Amino acid sequence: MKNILNFIKEKLTGKATKEDDRNIIERLDDGAREVADPTKREKLEIKVVELKETSQSLESKTETASLKKKAFGLDIGTSRIMSLKYGAAGDTISKEQLNAFFTVPDSPFVKEMLDKNEMGYIRKGDDIAVLGYNAQEFANKFNGEIRRPMKTGLLKPAESDAIPVIKEIIKLVIPRAGSMGQSMCFSIPAPQVGFESDLIFHEGILKKYLAGMGYNAKSITEGTAVVLSELSGDNFTGIGISMGAGMCNVCFSFLAVPVIVFSIPKGGDDIDISVSRVANETVNRVRVIKEESLDFSQTPRNNMENAFHIYYEDLIMSLLNRLSALFSQAENLPKLTQAIPIVIAGGTCMPNGFKVKFDKILRQTNLPIEISEVRIAADPRRATANGALMNASV
Repeated sequence: MKNILNFIKEKLTGKATKEDDRNIIERLDDGAREVADPTKREKLEIKVVELKETSQSLESKTETASLKKKAFGLDIGTSRIMSLKYGAAGDTISKEQLNAFFTVPDSPFVKEMLDKNEMGYIRKGDDIAVLGYNAQEFANKFNGEIRRPMKTGLLKPAESDAIPVIKEIIKLVIPRAGSMGQSMCFSIPAPQVGFESDLIFHEGILKKYLAGMGYNAKSITEGTAVVLSELSGDNFTGIGISMGAGMCNVCFSFLAVPVIVFSIPKGGDDIDISVSRVANETVNRVRVIKEESLDFSQTPRNNMENAFHIYYEDLIMSLLNRLSALFSQAENLPKLTQAIPIVIAGGTCMPNGFKVKFDKILRQTNLPIEISEVRIAADPRRATANGALMNASV
């Protein structure tokens, strides 16, 4: 019996070598003759099967945990690119860069300075394109405007440097895959009517580049990613909205199944440009004010603040009117037995007082469904990347 117990202990600790059931039973029989009783032998056979199933289950869980730990979520937005992965303690670790560049004349001095400070850049003809947040710093110093490789959620067709620039910025936030086929999920916008072919090109370029880095890459629309990130407590039923710089993406999900997915080609950038014209300020300056001090709970004190209120309200109304129209036109929608939530993510929804403004306009909109509440994502900037990471981990 002692031999039997030792062998079972080896099986449980994973130290036993793999043998077929017949050899296992014979080994057990050799170690203890009392198991010759047919009843006891049958119990041992059942126990061996249970041990094998437990071992296989543990191996499967270990493999799943390993894949989850190595997975990456990548939010490729018009304004920023963010990567997210799981940390050793089960938390998440993010890395982000501004999705922008600023060109300066090429010179040995500039190159030496960029290398010394480990700033990302690429050479383009007689110029150097400074990348990411460093591009914003250069633009501020030279009183210029950053350029972006993307517009309204897609690669800019008219920007000849869009593809090489965005590839280099992606390299700033994720490394090459540690092993071929490492899981990766990246965000894409929902299709816009008339621009479907542009989305196919955009997604294809990114997927091909990420595959070249060693990843097994798949895509997810931004609105769907917000649903995965924020609506687990609602059985993934509700409306997820990503309000980004280039556009707004929406997904109505029922039990994790995307039912209505759409986007509107308006976002934070449109607000910045419109406000800059009214206030006679640079777009960069307007963007900084919006991100650092805009407060909708306060009464507007000047032309710029009035403009922010007006253009934000116009964006929210455009979004909700489109949502209402699509719900009214849709056929064979799932039957909802209760009100559903709206959850909003993205940098454009972050000014203080935004939720109150959104709620007010929502009450004035004739939506054909009942909304239980409007809430801002737990971490608006990371929600899309988090949903992409969750999708990469399954």
